[in-house]
Amino acid sequence: MTIIQVNTSQIQKLDVNRELDEVADLIELCFGSQMDADGWRYLRNIRRAAKDREFVRWIPGCGEHVSYPLFGYVWKEDNKIIGNLSLIPIYRENEWRYLIANVAVHPLHRRRGIGKQLTLRALRHIRDHNVASAWLQVRDNNPTAIQLYKSLGFVERARRTTWLQEIAPKRLIEMPENVQITARLNQDWEQQSAWLTATYPREVSWNLQFERDQFAPTMWKRFIRILNGEETRQWAARTGQELLGVAIWEPTNIHADTIWIAANPLREEKAVLALLTRAREQTGIMRPLSVNYPAGKAEEAFQKAGYDPLNTLIWMEQRFKPAF
Repeated sequence: MTIIQVNTSQIQKLDVNRELDEVADLIELCFGSQMDADGWRYLRNIRRAAKDREFVRWIPGCGEHVSYPLFGYVWKEDNKIIGNLSLIPIYRENEWRYLIANVAVHPLHRRRGIGKQLTLRALRHIRDHNVASAWLQVRDNNPTAIQLYKSLGFVERARRTTWLQEIAPKRLIEMPENVQITARLNQDWEQQSAWLTATYPREVSWNLQFERDQFAPTMWKRFIRILNGEETRQWAARTGQELLGVAIWEPTNIHADTIWIAANPLREEKAVLALLTRAREQTGIMRPLSVNYPAGKAEEAFQKAGYDPLNTLIWMEQRFKPAF
């Protein structure tokens, strides 16, 4: 277990009344070249919140479970913020988890241990609140950060690639030989459910907000989706009577709609290529499409279908024993 010793002399809680713009500037400086459309939207929302005086006066009295993602810690020197860390509490599966995010240090002040000290402060905060676990995500091409988090007691739980298709490919993509696209049938659900569980295990599903059973082919689930205005579409890839995989399209209010894929691991490349090849036709939607998938799997199929890798993130966790 990591012994949490923190140099707190220059670490303060984020003051949402005064510091949101400065934090947004630091995040943009550190991550602007890597951010996607949703990242830029996040920054715009922070800056919009900073200008809403009624909002920022209301937030501090709400408690951190309400005020996220405007809660966290900053490192200040000469009254300037040179380091930031956000804490995002998430309630899933009957327990609280905290996601550590936006760990940013000004380029002129790196290699001084500021990111480490901020992370240690966050871990102490999480332990003090008797939370089950702390999570973070780090790009797989950042070995320095990966080693830091390992040294602090974090363990890798998953490695995921987000694939993105911004617009429909101009070239015609050939369907794999002898594959047919059909509707998802009720009798497909048992196999589809097992493949979904393997592709989106509980280690990642809680943060992806993926709930497998909501896609079950039952009248009750359909009624709930209709009642909530949640439109989804599903289609299957088959070779003869063999089910290769099933894709689910789910609309979102962010940059890209989501495709969830359940594929036969023995036919994965063929299944993924077939399902994604028909995604535009099946949905009739011209918005960008995004797929979160285990890193290193079906990469050739994604590329053939016109998807580009947005990023590959390592999901890391540190669990805590209850204080009582």
